[in-house]
Amino acid sequence: MEYGLRGKTAIVTGASQGIGREIARSLHNEGVIVTLVGQTAARLEQTQRELRGAGDGAALHALVADLSLLGEVERVATDAIERMGHVDILINSAARTTYEAFFSMSDAEMQEAWQVKGLGYVRMVRAVAPHMMERRDGRIVNIVGTAARTPTADFIAGSMVNAALVNFTRGVSRELARHNVRINSISPGWTLTERLRRSIELRANAQREDVAAALQREARSIPTGRHVSMAEIANMTLLAVSDLCPSLTGEDIIIDGGATPSV
Repeated sequence: MEYGLRGKTAIVTGASQGIGREIARSLHNEGVIVTLVGQTAARLEQTQRELRGAGDGAALHALVADLSLLGEVERVATDAIERMGHVDILINSAARTTYEAFFSMSDAEMQEAWQVKGLGYVRMVRAVAPHMMERRDGRIVNIVGTAARTPTADFIAGSMVNAALVNFTRGVSRELARHNVRINSISPGWTLTERLRRSIELRANAQREDVAAALQREARSIPTGRHVSMAEIANMTLLAVSDLCPSLTGEDIIIDGGATPSV
């Protein structure tokens, strides 16, 4: 499929690992100039090297930043605009949430979930969207998660943040649409990221279960019988930021193999 993205510019947060890295890779392969944003310098530099080796020569920039801090968010937006000239695409994918029982969580752990993902996404939109609105062109995708609709007892903080971000995306979309800026969220279900693999491995080892068997058992709980791949999320992101669906805005797109029971 031809997405028509060659020569566009993008900021991708959470780009040093997982879904963020896969989206950055896909954009770069489409000829998009990408600013990679991550908190860990070594991991970010490794991602930059990998993408440069596999891409088609489009420019790649890397910015180390802690997006839980307002000043860092503003620095990222300013630096990216200065380096690339303008920003066509913003992908919010940075997160720092943990799985823990609600009554065991401290205020600091709850606050961290809101600061990094919740406020981090909102602040990035607030920092970059006015630039897009002035240019009357822009595409924003927030990577959220199906826990927004189906919270679990060990992921209360993440579930609350996800639900807030779905509502934020829908709420701000009307104002942005008047300036030809589209914003959508994508909510992955159980996606086979490095973090999910590690989580399954830890549980399997604790129960003295074969890791491959544990992966298969968990996959069978999904209607399609398979975990979501990171490539699927990246492909949907490419479609959302392209002009192939120009009326797509304010939506939360669920990709979970049919696992979410609610509407």
